[in-house]
Amino acid sequence: MRSGRFDEAAGRFLALAQEAEKRGRTGGAGELYLRAARCYLESGNEDQADDCAERSIHLLIKARRPRRVRQVLPKVLAALERRGRHEEAERLRAEAEAAFGKQRRARVQTPTEQKEPPQLPARCPACGAPIRPDEVSWLGSTTAECPYCGSVIQAG
Repeated sequence: MRSGRFDEAAGRFLALAQEAEKRGRTGGAGELYLRAARCYLESGNEDQADDCAERSIHLLIKARRPRRVRQVLPKVLAALERRGRHEEAERLRAEAEAAFGKQRRARVQTPTEQKEPPQLPARCPACGAPIRPDEVSWLGSTTAECPYCGSVIQAG
């Protein structure tokens, strides 16, 4: 990914995701499918990106990761809808609602709403994944959840 060879990276992430899924590591497989989807998007293969993102959501639901599902589901649904894949989007939405319900979480002020947003580390201290403030689930004003491994990250 860093060298811009997104097709190659997508294939590697897809292979890792499939292997993790075979081994019953549904949460990890879901995260790897998401990475593959991101790479496929960067390389212009939107259909494959949609398929990987959809598979990711299914696995994250199975892994009982409601925060992560709620974080990425809107983006996946929007992408499916934009490309006319309305039935897939509706099935995915219904599956997530059946698994986790329409629970409302308490409103947490995100750093963009604060006067001086705290800085997250560039990489997760637990798994080393890249951290982007717009892709994490904020648990509080200075704590966030790693979108890859679920570890709690303290902002400085």
